[in-house]
Amino acid sequence: MKNLFYLMAFASAILIYSCGGMAETSAFMVKGKVEDAKDLQVYFDQIKFTNSSNVMGKSDIGSGGSFSVGLDEHPGEGIYRVRVGAKRAYLVLDGSEKIIELNGKLADFDNFGYSISGSPSTQAYIDGEKQVLAKTLNADNFASFANSNNGFVSSLIAYNRFRAMNEKNIGALKLAANKLQSDFPNSDHTKDFVTHTNSKETQLKQFLATQRIQIGQPAPDIQLEDPNGKKYALSELKGKVVLIDFWASWCRPCRIENPNVVKMYNKYNRKGFEVFSVSLDSKNAKQRWIDAIKKDGLIWPYHVSDLKKWSSAPAREYGVTGIPKTFLIDKDGKFAAIGLRGPALEPAIKKLL
Repeated sequence: MKNLFYLMAFASAILIYSCGGMAETSAFMVKGKVEDAKDLQVYFDQIKFTNSSNVMGKSDIGSGGSFSVGLDEHPGEGIYRVRVGAKRAYLVLDGSEKIIELNGKLADFDNFGYSISGSPSTQAYIDGEKQVLAKTLNADNFASFANSNNGFVSSLIAYNRFRAMNEKNIGALKLAANKLQSDFPNSDHTKDFVTHTNSKETQLKQFLATQRIQIGQPAPDIQLEDPNGKKYALSELKGKVVLIDFWASWCRPCRIENPNVVKMYNKYNRKGFEVFSVSLDSKNAKQRWIDAIKKDGLIWPYHVSDLKKWSSAPAREYGVTGIPKTFLIDKDGKFAAIGLRGPALEPAIKKLL
């Protein structure tokens, strides 16, 4: 009889500690299977917008990739992560979760190629990240996403993806901060994120104050020759919306962006949009400049350069220290936006037209 008792106790212990962790008797649990992570360890961390973290629990990953991390109580609403080696999978908790299951391959973590169940907020976050990767979600259309999801989801997307210091990204951060304050006013995450957003906004204002070019100022005139020696002046285009595009034949990011500029030109030229391209090529690369114009299909007539590369007079006057660099000019010849590229360009053009 005693042997039977010990046998039953042993069997219970196996059930409790199987799958690399605790049994499903915990108040909160993260479990699952990471196929290519056998014999590693998985950590469950609480993370903050101050770039700090706190280990809440950990577990060995079994030979089959299974793991489970259980806690005696729910860790609280906020942002967490499952960490295996150098790979991270973020979790967004709203306080209602009991068991979260994560399944996938460690190699797919960077592209969010894993499945999540038991946490709708985390799934909403993953869906948003995938939209960013697919370039269907950006700072321009972030308002709709922010208003459709809780503040933790919106703030984590904004924090991870809208890091470049410009007005559109700061606007997205402020939208997320407002949503976070509305949804979770007493959360430490809210305080941290608002502080982060205010700091970024202050940095941007300080940066813009040092710039030679300011939004709303008249654009300095540019008068230079095209490859055939014909002189063009930016001032001749007053009354149109103009994209001043500083680029060069040797600049790979410029060449990658050129198809988007061509697309905008073809779509909006008849409505009053024009492109004024200023090349930072050199004299001995003049033919490369000409060939690049033809190869990239830059069909507008306004291609000018003094062929002085970084000593270009317009580049110095416009404070250009890197290319591609764009300046969007309104119909009155004043700066309306600076540095727009990719999907951010079209909405600005449409607004000015």
